[in-house]
Amino acid sequence: MKYNFLPINQIEIFLISETHFTSLSHFSIPGYNISYITHSDGTAHGDTAILIKPTIAYYELLKYTDAEIQVTPIKIKGPLNDITIAAVYSPPKHNLKAYQFQKFFHTLGKTFIVGGELNSKSTLWGS
Repeated sequence: MKYNFLPINQIEIFLISETHFTSLSHFSIPGYNISYITHSDGTAHGDTAILIKPTIAYYELLKYTDAEIQVTPIKIKGPLNDITIAAVYSPPKHNLKAYQFQKFFHTLGKTFIVGGELNSKSTLWGS
């Protein structure tokens, strides 16, 4: 089955979790630039990517990766401030604490949008 959703929805930025990329992976969608991170151990699991239209001015930021969280961040020019946009993946086997999220959010600056699979846990929803 062929999907032709890009021209219809006019998607400007994709945030992707669990890309499973390695240094040997190659992926592209015509009409988009890609920024991505591979897992630090070189194997195909987890990881994140951002696809962005080339008409949007952006630059890549330092990628953030450890065993608990992998992040692909970019910075785009906003109307009032620059905005950091980050694709995030946190494997479900980890139980991130508030201080770990604070440490991560601190790397993003004052204005940011984060999307992804955080696999957050809380006793409020039975986890």
